[in-house]
Amino acid sequence: MSNSLKFVLLAIVTFFVGTSEYVIAGFLDIIAKDTGISVASAGQLISIFSLSYAVGTPILVALTA
Repeated sequence: MSNSLKFVLLAIVTFFVGTSEYVIAGFLDIIAKDTGISVASAGQLISIFSLSYAVGTPILVALTA
């Protein structure tokens, strides 16, 4: 596989994983109701995902380089 194809594939995957945290925002009221928690507590799911993504991505890139 050529390096340019790898770069395009990495960019596409990063885009989809990065935007997936915003998709859950549309379902926060449903998630909160189903789990019996407040919408604000369910909204912390986005923050937790973002932080784990920000911390985990450089580590995984370093390990798989």
